[in-house]
Amino acid sequence: MTKEQLTDLTAKYLDGTATAAERELLEQWYYSFEGGELVVELPEGEEEDALERRMKAKIDELNAREGRRKRLVMKVRPYRMVAAVLLVLTAALLSVFFSGRQVYNAQREPRFVVLKDGTKVWLNSATKLVYTDFPFTGERRLSLTGEAYFDVASDPDKPFIIQSGNMVTQVLGTAFNIKAYPGEPFAITVTKGKIKLEDKKTKTVTFLTPNKQVKYANQQPPVLVAVKADVAYSWTKGQLEFHDQSFEEIARTINRKYNVNIVFANKSLEQCMITATFEKESPVSRVIDLLCKINNATYTFSADSTTITLEGKGCQ
Repeated sequence: MTKEQLTDLTAKYLDGTATAAERELLEQWYYSFEGGELVVELPEGEEEDALERRMKAKIDELNAREGRRKRLVMKVRPYRMVAAVLLVLTAALLSVFFSGRQVYNAQREPRFVVLKDGTKVWLNSATKLVYTDFPFTGERRLSLTGEAYFDVASDPDKPFIIQSGNMVTQVLGTAFNIKAYPGEPFAITVTKGKIKLEDKKTKTVTFLTPNKQVKYANQQPPVLVAVKADVAYSWTKGQLEFHDQSFEEIARTINRKYNVNIVFANKSLEQCMITATFEKESPVSRVIDLLCKINNATYTFSADSTTITLEGKGCQ
């Protein structure tokens, strides 16, 4: 390094304008100097000892700064390791979560599915079922919106728990129908076995056995009745079978099955109670025609056949 280069480099070093490469070059030169003649053109008015002290102080300052940076990196690295471990664990948990979680939807047509545990489920139209079965939990947990008939695979070590709004149904191995459409009465009917039904809101617990049905409607106390259980799940066979149900409730079933919209011009018709059975492939026109005849009502289809308006005095 020439005297001019050294002088220029020293000046830049001291005023902080030297690049990283220039600083490294000067520091290497400084620490490699072993008593030979140090030739540097002094800044005006500065003594040699003072210059040396300034240079040494500057180098020590930069070294201290570098040391802090390295210590900071060393402190950060463990956190990076922890973050990496957490990322791996999160990925593993998500993998377990999604492998143990199944989602089923039935839109306009009923659907039959077999769950991971062997349980057979018939989903009615406009129904969503979420099934979770994690290896580290002692239960099979489901969430149901809509209507479904379950034939549950028995597993005494893993209760079968279904959440439908405020209602929680728990079984071990049995068969039953749940109707839990938003904004409609909740109903559950048992065909075999025994179930426990709990209303989380009111803390009411009900035990149901075959041919028993409990219904919650309009925030009223639950009604427990004896029924023909096969009527509750006749829809799984494509049939329409109603037993002492209101015209309003039946209309909702027809709407979902035939993708229509029934409108009651006379609201009193909604409360007419009906018991009726229709064959599997009965067209909607036949179903509406017979329902209206037994309830002193008339009906009109819209031009596109999607809306059916019901009129008449009804069952008064």
